[in-house]
Amino acid sequence: MKRSVVILIVLWLATTGLMAQNDQTTYFIDRINVLSADSRIDVNAKGDTVLISEYMSRNVKNQSRQDLVKIYKGTPFFKNRWFMGEIRLKDGQVVKGNMAYNVVANVVYFSVSSQQEAVEIKPEEIILGGYRLTKQKDVFENARDFYYETIYNEKSVLFSQPVCRYVPKVSGPSTGYEATGDNFEGYYEKSEKLYLGTGEELTLIRANARFYDLFGQRKKEIRQFVADNNLRLKSRGDIIRIFRYYDSLQ
Repeated sequence: MKRSVVILIVLWLATTGLMAQNDQTTYFIDRINVLSADSRIDVNAKGDTVLISEYMSRNVKNQSRQDLVKIYKGTPFFKNRWFMGEIRLKDGQVVKGNMAYNVVANVVYFSVSSQQEAVEIKPEEIILGGYRLTKQKDVFENARDFYYETIYNEKSVLFSQPVCRYVPKVSGPSTGYEATGDNFEGYYEKSEKLYLGTGEELTLIRANARFYDLFGQRKKEIRQFVADNNLRLKSRGDIIRIFRYYDSLQ
């Protein structure tokens, strides 16, 4: 992360919001008054990507100060990093710069150069390294304001929507990320949702028996193809392979 770029990271905690700068300065808004802070992405000894936030706080009641450190497993960022990339605005203008996509908040932090503060924007398209993420709300009625990566585009068209959710240390049902003395304040869980573009809507691809309903009269053939090739409905690569086979039957 370059030291001169300001970012806002939204943690979506019940009582805590977090705003971070790319110059590694972070501001927590909570029931305590935050004086100064530092935030960075790092990799711990176990190889986990973590978000480390250090800040001083003032207790409003007794005016005492306290140095605090909070560590989160994962980050809200797409691929856990900033990129040199491009954005495409609604008028078609393309601008290059430093950027990061906060998947939790569904916003892009963008700076034209390392000498300028980053701003929070929602362009029509972002290109991060080799990844091109585009809004599809003008094409599909139910796409909403999210970004999608086109992962297959032949007779069938498939999209991947990046998903990330923040899970506090003590919250909700078992996720496999519960605290066990690991000192994490909370956890960012990343995944993706796959969609089939059908008509004017995106259809969620589900990894269950309903998956085969997507293929109409070819349903039995697709089921047999999956069984013969030992394919997994939770694998992006296998899903693409299935639709490529389906397209060959058309």
